[in-house]
Amino acid sequence: MLPPPRAGLPRTPGFWWRVLSPPGAVLLAFLVLFVVAGVGYAVFGDEHEDAIGTVAVVVGGAAILGFGVALLMRLPAHERRVALARKHSLRGAVLHGLNLGIGMIIAAGVIIVLGMQIDPGLEDRLDDTSQTLGPGAWGAVLTVFALVVLAPLGEELVFRVLLLRALTRRLAFWPAAIVSGLIFGSVHLDAWIDLFWPRWIALVVVGIGLAWVYRWRGYWACVTAHATVNIVASIALVAQG
Repeated sequence: MLPPPRAGLPRTPGFWWRVLSPPGAVLLAFLVLFVVAGVGYAVFGDEHEDAIGTVAVVVGGAAILGFGVALLMRLPAHERRVALARKHSLRGAVLHGLNLGIGMIIAAGVIIVLGMQIDPGLEDRLDDTSQTLGPGAWGAVLTVFALVVLAPLGEELVFRVLLLRALTRRLAFWPAAIVSGLIFGSVHLDAWIDLFWPRWIALVVVGIGLAWVYRWRGYWACVTAHATVNIVASIALVAQG
């Protein structure tokens, strides 16, 4: 029989805590986002909708990153070091992430184009659900910051460093990558609007690809690949005006 843990020593988180806490952190971040938006509407009214939405998105992105860091700190120190260890130089990780991010953009674009061929009404719905960068220069800067900095740092920490590694404790890598990709696609609210099936499939494919990047090149390559995808999305938003 194993001896009971000594009093005062922190317990290592169990499997289900490791698996459920990352998506739970994302849901909690969404709650924070909605609370901030609700308070904004109550105080400033609907006439400042774009500004409120921009601030709420930034706060939500910061919340995901903050909750992810808090969960990471619950893990033993040696696990944290392994989870964030660079498998190559930072320069190499960034270059690989940039190239792989471009590949993911192409794959996602192919899925959307195929979706348009299958569903003729998809292009109109794309136009109807197009997003904006927010009001004025400050809104654009904050939105791009949330997309290119906060989202890659926080989501890669939650979905790859925490969730993917937790799943691989019980599953082989590829089943774990698929499960984490399915969850990654499902928690993106824009995948549940009128664009559900092609947008969701594209996000799942990107999520699986990012899992592979994390396994192959580590956290910073993942962040770079994710940021590359979001930079292209930001450029598209700028082009829309």
